[in-house]
Amino acid sequence: MKRKHIVNIKKIAFTKLRKLEVCTFYNEIVAIISRHDIKAMQIEATCHVLIEMQAKAELLELSDRDLGPHLLTPIVTELHERRLKFAGLITNHMRVVEQAAFKGTDQLVKIAKEVVLRYLNYLRQNNRVDVTQIIFQFFGELEVKPEVKDALHELGFKPYLDELQDAHDAYMMTYDERRVHQSSQHKGSTLSLQREIQNILGILFEQVDHYQHVFSDVDYSNFIAELNNVITSYTKLIKTRDTQRRNKKMKVQEDVNTALEEINKKENIEKNQTTLDSETTIAKKTKEDIDSPKSTSPETLSKTEGNEKPINGLLDILKKQDKGKKEDNEEQ
Repeated sequence: MKRKHIVNIKKIAFTKLRKLEVCTFYNEIVAIISRHDIKAMQIEATCHVLIEMQAKAELLELSDRDLGPHLLTPIVTELHERRLKFAGLITNHMRVVEQAAFKGTDQLVKIAKEVVLRYLNYLRQNNRVDVTQIIFQFFGELEVKPEVKDALHELGFKPYLDELQDAHDAYMMTYDERRVHQSSQHKGSTLSLQREIQNILGILFEQVDHYQHVFSDVDYSNFIAELNNVITSYTKLIKTRDTQRRNKKMKVQEDVNTALEEINKKENIEKNQTTLDSETTIAKKTKEDIDSPKSTSPETLSKTEGNEKPINGLLDILKKQDKGKKEDNEEQ
């Protein structure tokens, strides 16, 4: 069978996957492999090596028995149930709208029904990991198919979609927080196991990209499409986590900047107040100097009274005595 066109496998930041995510990612890839003719695609040997790593992948899993009950587990369970609840409301409402056959809704129902039922119908029958991937894929399809999203909004599904999105986001955030704590509790390093699994997965992806050029009579498109769906889901998870981490870092920086601004503002107010007080004191002192006459020393005052010339030294005293004797002699 000749392929229609070549589509490469999407890239994924393996090193940003956490320990438990590597395990679930591995399991989903193995599940895809089991559904395809790997012999015809010439990837049988690599796939067998990957499948034989199942026991190692299980070492990355952590059970409640290993960790004990976690405080966030009841919250995660509640949020998961909320996701299922709104997914069920959306599918039920779709059936109601279809049966009601409101005027002018036939085409809208036709556009939206297939996507809603394909992803959300009987969602409860899946495990939590599958539910997470299905919801990711559902909202992903709404983004790439705006006509479906618009049809749902016109049919009145927007409140249900918003609630499902909010519940899903809250579930992922809480689940991720619990997983970080669980990973930090695990004893012993599993980094070498993670890297080994990631390396084999990388080899498989490179082979598929290469072999579809070599074996032109083999159709790899469905196999690659399924792989890309899984990779896209985990890439979104990584980007969401990076965004949350970046926003948290920005929030901390904003709080620090706000605190510094408050400190600087307070210091400027105190500095201005000190300057104002100093200026007030100087102005007050200057005014007192202007209003109060200068005091005259007793020595200066004695010199100016009666405009008398002061007696200076012994010579003046002797001259005065001589003058007095001369006046007496003249009188005689």
